Amino acid sequence: MKQYLLLMLFVLVTKLSVAQCHTELENYTTAFDTIQAKSFSFLDEALNDIRIVGYGEDTHGTAEFTILAKELMQYLNEKHDFKILIIETGFGEGLYLNDYIQGKRDDLKFVLKNINSTWRYKTKEFESLMNWLRDFNHKNEDKIYIYGCEMQYVRSEIDRIKDYLKSVESSYKIEGFEKYELWNNFDENEKTDHFIAYAKLKKYFIENSEVFKSKTSEEEFNIAYHLVEILGQFVTTINQNNGQRKADFRDIYMGENILWIMSFYKHNKKAMYWAHNAHVGDWVDNGIVDVTGHQLRKLYGEYYFNIATDFGTGNFIAYPNDANKTGNWRFKTFTVDKVVENTFTECLKNYGKPNTFLNFRATRTNEKLAYYINSELTSMSGAGARARSSETETKVFGRAFDAIIYIDKTSEITWAD
Repeated sequence: MKQYLLLMLFVLVTKLSVAQCHTELENYTTAFDTIQAKSFSFLDEALNDIRIVGYGEDTHGTAEFTILAKELMQYLNEKHDFKILIIETGFGEGLYLNDYIQGKRDDLKFVLKNINSTWRYKTKEFESLMNWLRDFNHKNEDKIYIYGCEMQYVRSEIDRIKDYLKSVESSYKIEGFEKYELWNNFDENEKTDHFIAYAKLKKYFIENSEVFKSKTSEEEFNIAYHLVEILGQFVTTINQNNGQRKADFRDIYMGENILWIMSFYKHNKKAMYWAHNAHVGDWVDNGIVDVTGHQLRKLYGEYYFNIATDFGTGNFIAYPNDANKTGNWRFKTFTVDKVVENTFTECLKNYGKPNTFLNFRATRTNEKLAYYINSELTSMSGAGARARSSETETKVFGRAFDAIIYIDKTSEITWAD
């Protein structure tokens, strides 16, 4: 009898541990058909008083997640007056993109091919987003601005600083920074050289700040000086003694750069921050990193509303999971042809027509759902730069995000010409 009771208890615990759907979830879901701005009325009330919307993509190599970024930004602009888009690219690189959408340059393809360091933006879907932003700005006085928040690659920061020094008729020569990628190997002498170059440049800017402002403007100076500060972020990060610590500092500085962008506009503008789910969640993720989304939650509290994404079936592009080990850094198309049973993804799929929105923040007010929504949930596994090693991943999505959007069928990104 005792053995029978233990067996029944084991079965019950097992069933509870894999229960990925709760019957009351339906009260907090909205099914929608197309990925269009007009479909997102389910966000109307949820975003009242929100200052930053975090939008996380489950993979970098999925076309629909860039299409969703465009349509979501259009919705946020039209319905909630959002005027800043912050993306997962270098701050300096973002300034070149902003020049394009403000009509200051016409060579988007050149910028994406020769200045942008991120493969995920070299797509037709991203070009469509950029051209929509440019067209909007051409037709409207109240502009939308795009910024990067990264500091992994600082070549563009150096180039923009050089351009600024030229504009103020300075003969100052930036020395060092021959290596400008965070993940390069730096010996101790190189680390020292980078720090000295940064310290001298910062001192020069401080000593000449009033002259520089008089020759340009306070706004232009502040942007140029922040480019110098990002070199400082880079120098600090290359001095960390392992990759995990570098990843920690990367996310911390992404959060600081977002705060700088918001402060630059005196916190009078609202922003959408678009990055991978791993960087947008209010959690410790991406290894053991206290990620950007958690930094933003600490800074903005309930005024930060973050949305994760998940998908059912389809294709995406990524590097192989074992690329670090094999050295095979060639892109591969990965196909997911079915949703794994008894997963949270399957739960979302069942509520969709064919896509689903679920408001986690609202579910947390329901005592019956509190334990469930704060527990680990198993979803289909996507990709960052590399594909995941498992077809599912188990994380505290309901605790880390305020909402999730499930896209039923997806396709791989389309490389730009």
